[in-house]
Amino acid sequence: MTGADLTGRRVLLTGASRGVGRAVARRLVRAGADVIGTARDEQLLDEVARAATDGPGSFVPVVADLTDPAAPGRLADVVDQRWGALDVLVNNAGVMLARDERFEDEPAGTLEETLAVNLVAPHRLVLALLPALRAGKEPQVVHVSSGAGTVAGMAEPGIGSYRVSKYALNGLVLMQAAQLRGQVAVNALDPGWVRTGLGGDQAPGTVEESAFGAMALLAEPTSVTGRFFKDGVEIPF
Repeated sequence: MTGADLTGRRVLLTGASRGVGRAVARRLVRAGADVIGTARDEQLLDEVARAATDGPGSFVPVVADLTDPAAPGRLADVVDQRWGALDVLVNNAGVMLARDERFEDEPAGTLEETLAVNLVAPHRLVLALLPALRAGKEPQVVHVSSGAGTVAGMAEPGIGSYRVSKYALNGLVLMQAAQLRGQVAVNALDPGWVRTGLGGDQAPGTVEESAFGAMALLAEPTSVTGRFFKDGVEIPF
């Protein structure tokens, strides 16, 4: 399942410069996909481009700040000029800006800034890329969510703004999947709690395990939509 041949698949991956995104980028290239990887840090993106050469696919770095309202349109132009269509959008970029136990202790503006990256940016990017996705072959959108944003997760303490953003993102998945059924598959991916700048040093998982889960989801048929997956297994919202 995770060894699927993605030769020729045209992929836009956000948050590609580090952590889970970096690991997914390398797996995609190894599987033969042609990838446009975007992030804010040009130096780190260039490092990914130099490292992502151990497969038949390709990786093209494009610097973008997804909180900029103009960024989705610019990325859509890059996709159109390079391919004229898009097969896969992986909305991986995300932030966790506060880890306070109580939401009332989070710094002012934490929820607004978190939603801008974790919810509004993916929404804008899907809107901008819908024409390219509709022109793609068996198009898929993967929104990288979190178990912290499940119904059960909302009852847990801590990381309140992050939880709310991922809960809202899961709602976006369900809405987009329903409205795009038969046109574009839209699913959520829980990468797990992994050792990254976001997950922290105490996390039990690895980015390679997260990349395994991403590749497993991309191997699903496009008739599978409006679902939530972790490690290749469907989980509840």
